[in-house]
Amino acid sequence: MIKIIYNYNTGMAAYDQCHPPTINSQWQAFKSEFDEFIEEPSIDEAWDILHSFGRLIWKLTKIPLHLLAFPTVYKHSQRFAEYGCIRSQRNCEFSCINCTLNQSSN
Repeated sequence: MIKIIYNYNTGMAAYDQCHPPTINSQWQAFKSEFDEFIEEPSIDEAWDILHSFGRLIWKLTKIPLHLLAFPTVYKHSQRFAEYGCIRSQRNCEFSCINCTLNQSSN
């Protein structure tokens, strides 16, 4: 469990360094996740909505509500441990420093 949280926190810090979280960016992320859920409802998308809403709440209040969305926390942790990016390979923008997909896309 400690390793999962460590990888998640490290991965989110790396992502936030390349994509600084603002109230607006967190709101846009929440709306995007909500739209994805409407298009293809699933439990995974519901967890992603909770995570993105939690990140918005965290930005506003510093309450780490996003950690309650453990399936998404776990998914981001695994991705970061595997290839240095919290994003899926499909959605990776190849711009983060730690992302090994960035190196293989060139």
